[in-house]
Amino acid sequence: MKARRSFWMCGLLAALLTTHTTPSQAAEPIARSFPKPVLQAFQAKGISADELTAHALPLPPYVSRRAQAFVHGGQVLVNPASVAKVFTTGLALEKLGSNYRFKTGFHAQAEPKDGVLQGPLYIKGSGDPAFLSSDLWFSLRQLRSKGVRVIDGPVVLDDSAFADQSSTAPTASEEDFDDAPHRAYHAQPDALLMNYGAMSIDLHILDNSVQVLPEEAPKNWAFVSEVQLSPGACGAWKNGMSIDFAKAGSHVVVTVKGTYPRRCGHSRLPIRVPVQDWLWESWVKEIWAELGGQFSGPQGGQVIKGTTPSNTIALYTHFGQPLGDLVKQVNKWSSNVMARHMELAVSGSPEVFNRDMLAWLGTMGVGTKGWFFENGSGLSRNTRIDAQGLTQFLRYMATRADFPDYLASMPRAGVDGTLHRRVNNIGGYAYLKTGSLNGVRSLGGYLRDVEGQWWAVGVLVKSPRAYDSWPPMENLLEFLYRGE
Repeated sequence: MKARRSFWMCGLLAALLTTHTTPSQAAEPIARSFPKPVLQAFQAKGISADELTAHALPLPPYVSRRAQAFVHGGQVLVNPASVAKVFTTGLALEKLGSNYRFKTGFHAQAEPKDGVLQGPLYIKGSGDPAFLSSDLWFSLRQLRSKGVRVIDGPVVLDDSAFADQSSTAPTASEEDFDDAPHRAYHAQPDALLMNYGAMSIDLHILDNSVQVLPEEAPKNWAFVSEVQLSPGACGAWKNGMSIDFAKAGSHVVVTVKGTYPRRCGHSRLPIRVPVQDWLWESWVKEIWAELGGQFSGPQGGQVIKGTTPSNTIALYTHFGQPLGDLVKQVNKWSSNVMARHMELAVSGSPEVFNRDMLAWLGTMGVGTKGWFFENGSGLSRNTRIDAQGLTQFLRYMATRADFPDYLASMPRAGVDGTLHRRVNNIGGYAYLKTGSLNGVRSLGGYLRDVEGQWWAVGVLVKSPRAYDSWPPMENLLEFLYRGE
């Protein structure tokens, strides 16, 4: 089976990358409505016809001589939720290239002398969205291997690369997005982001109390539980928690509050770490000491914020993962903060990102009247696109030389990412990005039908009953997969 799937995957890429007919040169497929049973499946879930917009566009080369598209309200503007990430990652590949790597620089005024680094050690970020505490360990280990034993001065954290990211539009955390600012998916961009701006804590029931333990945290971080056990079923308890971060001398105290159903047993809660500076300070001091490094001087051991002078030298530069790999993390696991970093890396601010995106879409002939991208993640109440433009964009991406990177970034139906337990009725022959907000469900991506025809597909639902739209969405995908 694996060999067969590898064969059709290679066939798809060969066909799409060798065709010399661009979408603008090929005749547009004839559009027709989705069959009534497909639409009735949504209506059976309480989703009316005007609460659904969908478009399915066959990709050249066409298997059928009479290629046709399927449409329902294709140009109605709807919030795409996280499906917005397919545009963000596409623009990042366009502007930066799949081999682009974010850099984190370790700078000083001069080379160390007799093991002593005179003056500050500057750590300059460029917005690497996947820099980990283990990367910091490796980077500081490189300084030790270059002979640095003592840092005679402070460590300066330079996160100025995103200094121009200010936006007149409110961020997700500022606009009371879902009453859960502590959730990891609310992590905000930071040019010196560490560990995705988040950490996971485990909740354990011990007798009549709840213990909270971090999966990984610096030694000087204390975790305090003020969680109360409650009866009843193990439901949606995560949004009801609250997390407080406070500095107490040289320690950081993380207090977890809320109620936790006893029936949940052991659970994990990914949380946002809002003060990245505290995390950097703790890890820098702990790791440097573990590596046998020392601090000296009046400011020795201080970790402060600042900017890197232009006349410094680079002692070591950490290169992040290739963008092609980061794109996979963004789309497969729907990382909001990583998508925001790509948005800022290509455009510098959300406003410029919106303008850049619409201009780029215009070059490929996508109609964007009324479209708006509030940010690159889709965590927004105001972003608007339509299903027809979504599929036209996906069709364009299939003509690019870096399409293999792009296609591989999509969750595969029933196999991995956010679709590892969904869309099990089409044999894994689909790569689809999904989106979910209160009152919104969406999907966009690629599907191969039983005849070998590839489709770009987009489905957007805005309805009070959107939470129940997955079964009819899967029914629509199965219709495309099976054919008429």
